[in-house]
Amino acid sequence: MSYWPWWIGAIALSAVSLFYFLLIGRLLGVSGSWAKVVFWREQSKIESENKKFTDDSPEEINNTLLAETLAEFGEDAVAELQGMDTDTDSQPVSKTKETSWISHLVFLVSMFIGSLVYSLATGHFNLRYDLSAVHSQIFGSTTEVWLALFFGGAMVGFGTQMAGGCTSGHGLSGCARLLPASLLSTGLFVGSAVSISLLMKAFIS
Repeated sequence: MSYWPWWIGAIALSAVSLFYFLLIGRLLGVSGSWAKVVFWREQSKIESENKKFTDDSPEEINNTLLAETLAEFGEDAVAELQGMDTDTDSQPVSKTKETSWISHLVFLVSMFIGSLVYSLATGHFNLRYDLSAVHSQIFGSTTEVWLALFFGGAMVGFGTQMAGGCTSGHGLSGCARLLPASLLSTGLFVGSAVSISLLMKAFIS
């Protein structure tokens, strides 16, 4: 099986990341989309609460904030807030709309369908239930393989949530904006992958 040259892959990934931002209005991140789909009930509840909040008038919002401030910090804090020169009419409430979890589901399903269509069109589709010879030599070829896949998938999910993103969120979107956290995370991603590959090669040899 032949692969695209690296520069074509780079252009394709950049185009996908750019068009995703233009269409969805958010940065590309596969693990983030997966989290939105998995926790769609919580997402729907948050959207409902946000809608009720933004539908209120500025006066109602201001009164609610003052009441909460009074309950939490006392009358002195309320007096300080009321003494500030704030004009609620000149500061409209921001009504940012959260991307629906259905949009994220469509994105994830489209990745699967696109890969399937390409493999069928090029004749590379092959349904297999085993891993490569290297993985089979390390983990075995029966139950151990599925345990290794389950454990690896769980660690990937845990790691992406802990790091606040995956290779697409940090490696594409974050590094393109030169975010220090993304540069560090991507360096750790790549460094870990290279180190494990070298260890596996040494183990096999």
